Amino acid sequence: MELSIILTTLLHTLTSSPDLCADVHVDENGTPYMDAVGQTWSRYCEWAGPDSAVLDREVCCTLVRDGAACTLPNRKGRCSTGSRMYCRHGEVTATGLVVCYQAFPSICEFGFCGAISGGGPIEDTLCCWGDGTCTEIETIEHILDCADGGYVGWCINGALNADGTVDCFDE
Repeated sequence: MELSIILTTLLHTLTSSPDLCADVHVDENGTPYMDAVGQTWSRYCEWAGPDSAVLDREVCCTLVRDGAACTLPNRKGRCSTGSRMYCRHGEVTATGLVVCYQAFPSICEFGFCGAISGGGPIEDTLCCWGDGTCTEIETIEHILDCADGGYVGWCINGALNADGTVDCFDE
């Protein structure tokens, strides 16, 4: 019985497709950029909030610089183009493409949200620092800044301030 469990686990490990979101932004030495709690930023998955759709499927992806074009395998379970990858969070678009998501926790979980007071139209990935300031993460430069002691999370109800910072409010 024990040998059967070991063999089943080993077979699953050997045949499992790599997680598309596990390929992350790294520095010149190949070290992943991480926030204050060890979270990394996926190169190929769109950043999203904690309630992003769950796909939990293997997909066929063609990887380009910092993006991926993914589809579902054909009816026989094969990839006609691209490599087989795993996608935990994602969805199939109306055109048949698959968008995979890296689900970040709510920035409110880190204590960076105020009480509801209007909020605003911003729903995006934020980096917040211990002093309570938060900014949107939109480029690799923002990732570099956040990797220097910031906390990354998703804001559902944010308002942009004149100085470029963002106030996030409880959902």
